[in-house]
Amino acid sequence: MTSKFLAVDVGASRLKIGVFEGLNIVRRVELETPKTGGPLAVARTIVDNVGFEKFESVGVASIGPLDLERGWVVNTPNNPLKTFALRDPLSEAFKAPVIVANDCMAAAWGEHVLGGGVGVGDLAYITISTGVGVGVVVDGRLLVGRRGNAHEAGHIVVDVDSGVRCGCGGLGHWEALASGANIPRIASIKAGEWGGDSDAWRLALGGSLSPEALYAMARAGDPFAVRLVDYINRVHASGIASVIAAYDPEVIFVGGSIYLNNEDLMVEGILKYIREYSLLEPPPIRRATFGDDSVLYGALAIALNPPRELTRYFKGA
Repeated sequence: MTSKFLAVDVGASRLKIGVFEGLNIVRRVELETPKTGGPLAVARTIVDNVGFEKFESVGVASIGPLDLERGWVVNTPNNPLKTFALRDPLSEAFKAPVIVANDCMAAAWGEHVLGGGVGVGDLAYITISTGVGVGVVVDGRLLVGRRGNAHEAGHIVVDVDSGVRCGCGGLGHWEALASGANIPRIASIKAGEWGGDSDAWRLALGGSLSPEALYAMARAGDPFAVRLVDYINRVHASGIASVIAAYDPEVIFVGGSIYLNNEDLMVEGILKYIREYSLLEPPPIRRATFGDDSVLYGALAIALNPPRELTRYFKGA
């Protein structure tokens, strides 16, 4: 009988649940991540949508920051719950080992174990979505850090003169200047500095230029939208250059809704600027193997083949 695994992607906005028999997904649920209900709200939602099935193990890939010793998300900037429990309530419900990891950390492991990074000892996974996140494998080992937050590289400072405050409270962060959640705010700031006039500029002045509208208007040639996309690509290039300098990966996989839906406007622009910022030769930049399900398959990878750096945080049956 094929072993059954549960994989969960806890995003700031969306919650994805996959029941797998081996590598085959046999049931999938996607819904909104709870934003109210206290510290057990997310775990309860997972259990309510799965039932009390028997699993070999459970992999949970979540937004951070994390406290892996406790199996909690702590003070996350992009969901109003802020702090909530994952490991222990899920272990109690499913009577199975539960492994919790940062979402991008898990996605990096998913590329290494199941995706385009099989056989690659050094790789990075970057998500450009509501926020910006990074996961890294170095010498075949997943980097975890003392509490599970070794990859909070979305909070790399890319502009020391910026007065733009990130959701975490810091200034000048990569995520604050170029993530999907912050595009309307950055657009409004840049609109105030621009001397031209366009449809996108007028939307930006009012704080209502969404990521979807920005990239659609840039494709249509709106001059402000084209200018803003160019600025955002430069921010991403500087952030990616920092990842290259820190980890020297052989390949970088990029996912997340902003990138996956707008790769045509992003990859060339990022490559155009990255050599201005990178000391090292930039490695190939590839689309995430599992696309929008990169984190879900990362959660599967940590359940199937838990990296030793996470096994000490197991919560057994």
